[in-house]
Amino acid sequence: MTRAPAVAALAGSLVLAAFTVTAAPGSSGGSYTAQQAQSGRLDYYESCAECHGGKLEGVFGPALAGGDDNLQYQSVKGVYVYMSTHMPHGDPTDLPREKYLAIMAFLMQSHGMPAGAHPLDEKRVMQDATLMGNGR
Repeated sequence: MTRAPAVAALAGSLVLAAFTVTAAPGSSGGSYTAQQAQSGRLDYYESCAECHGGKLEGVFGPALAGGDDNLQYQSVKGVYVYMSTHMPHGDPTDLPREKYLAIMAFLMQSHGMPAGAHPLDEKRVMQDATLMGNGR
């Protein structure tokens, strides 16, 4: 009879370990594709680089990558929501959703977050509380 509690405790530990190892819903583990990030790079240069710099270093607007950037302590969701409702400056919400998502994928890639098999979509980005600086 003493083995039953030990087996139950071991089984409970294994279940807990499985939940610990599995990525939490909404984490950025591979939530964009490399192709989407490449498209976002082009969209960034077209719509954002004038203020944020060709290397995301900041010009008139703040830096968006590089260690001292404005995004490293922001969540993926927070950056996307701000970007898609306030940028480009002077004409917010001017871009189609696909371009905002592609630019977000480029920013995630620029912060060292890995690409995956599925493109970033609004559902994924709105669930992603990962800090942008976690990719470094």
